[in-house]
Amino acid sequence: MKNNCDPKKIILQLHRIEGQVRAIEKMYNDKRDIEEIVRVVQAARSSLDSVTRLLVNDKVSGCYDGNRVVKKQELLKLVEVLFKNT
Repeated sequence: MKNNCDPKKIILQLHRIEGQVRAIEKMYNDKRDIEEIVRVVQAARSSLDSVTRLLVNDKVSGCYDGNRVVKKQELLKLVEVLFKNT
């Protein structure tokens, strides 16, 4: 699990997601084809998954707050949050 501790990457991903959500709203208001809207929703969902991966990686690596996840209990807590609704 490689991590370069680059918070800019996460911020850029969040901006991309924000733009995708705005596009979804505009497409819906413009009565665009539902299949086209769903494709953008899927892309936004994929982007959310990517940012989740980056966030967890930053936490595990100690990039986010300087505290690496070193205890099994801390890792289990992250797993619980990730898979709570599945």
